[in-house]
Amino acid sequence: MQRITIKDIAAEVGVSHTTVSYVLNNNTNQRISDKTREAVLDAARRLKYVPNETARSLRKDSTECIAVALEKSVAQSRFGRLLQGIREVLGTEGYGLMLMDFQMNKESKCPEYVESVLQRRTDGVIFISSDGLPPVCSRMIDSYKIPFVACDCCPEEEGLASVSFDYEDGAFEVACCLLGEGAKRILYWQPGVDSLQEEYRLCGLKKAMELYPDAELIVCKVPVMQGTSSHDRHMAFDDMCKLSLTQNVLPRLRLFEPNDAVICGWGVMIKYLCAALYQRKELEIKIAVLSDSDVPVVPGMNIMVSRPEYIRGGKESARLLLAQIHKEQYESRIVIAPTPPAYVKI
Repeated sequence: MQRITIKDIAAEVGVSHTTVSYVLNNNTNQRISDKTREAVLDAARRLKYVPNETARSLRKDSTECIAVALEKSVAQSRFGRLLQGIREVLGTEGYGLMLMDFQMNKESKCPEYVESVLQRRTDGVIFISSDGLPPVCSRMIDSYKIPFVACDCCPEEEGLASVSFDYEDGAFEVACCLLGEGAKRILYWQPGVDSLQEEYRLCGLKKAMELYPDAELIVCKVPVMQGTSSHDRHMAFDDMCKLSLTQNVLPRLRLFEPNDAVICGWGVMIKYLCAALYQRKELEIKIAVLSDSDVPVVPGMNIMVSRPEYIRGGKESARLLLAQIHKEQYESRIVIAPTPPAYVKI
C-alpha cells in the first residue's frame, strides 16, 4: 500500500504542499482561511494520512523518545518500580520510552542503546545497572556527548551522570536498630551473588557490628545459579531458598534468643523465613528485610523494613536525563537514601 504524503493531500485540495504542511503542523503564523484549513484536514482524514514521525523529529531535532537499557526481568519489583518512576516523569514531558537490553551491535561493536541515539531513534539513554556494574561504553558516551544516566550503580567516571541508592546506609541503620533493641546475634541471609549492592549491604552491617563488639554477625548465603537466564535463576532461587533455610538458617536459629534477629537481603526470601518460623511457633525472633518487597501476612509477626526508593530513583533518572537533553544545569550524581527502618505490624 502506497504511503499518503502531504503532496497527495495538496493535489486533492488544490493547494500547495507548503500550505498543507502549515495546516497539519498547526502553524498559526501563516494566513490561511478557515475554509482551506477545514478542506486540508478533511482530505487528510479521508486519505488516512499518517505523519512521517522520522521527518518530523528531524525538523524538531528531537525524537521525543528515551532508550531505557535493562537486561533484568521487569517482573521483579525493583526494576518494575524503576520503570514506573521513569515513565511517570517522561509521560508528563511528552516523551515515550523504548525498552532495550544490553545487546551489542555486531557492526559498530557498541551497545544497541547507544546506537539508538546515534541513529536518531532516541534522544538519550537511562542505563539501569546489572548487579551494580557500570556501563562498558563510557568513553563512547563522552566522545559523542550522548545524554546518559547510569541508574543503580556508582560509575568511576566523573563525567557520567548517575542515580544511586545508599544500600550501605540502609543495612547499617537496620542493624543499629536491631542491636539497639537488644539483639546479640544477627543472621544475615544473603543471596550469593557477585554484586556491588550486596558488597555495600554487608559493609553496612559490619560497620554496625563494630559499634556493638559483644554482638555476633552470622552470614548465610543462598546459592544463585550463574550463567543462566534471569527467569531460570529466579525459578531455581525459590528452591535454593527452601534448601538453604532448612540446612543452614533454621539450625543456627536454635541458639537465638527472643531479641536476636534475621535480616533478609532479597524480598523473595522473607516469605519462606516467615512461613517456617510461624510453623515452628518461633515468633519471638525479629525479622528485617532490606529489599523493596511486599511483607507476607503472618499473624503475630513484626517485620522491620527499610526499602530503597526505586520509584523515586526512576523519577530522578528521568529528570536528570531531560535536563541534559534540554541543556539545563543539573547535579551529576544523586544518591538516594533508603526509607527509615520501621516495623510493619501484621
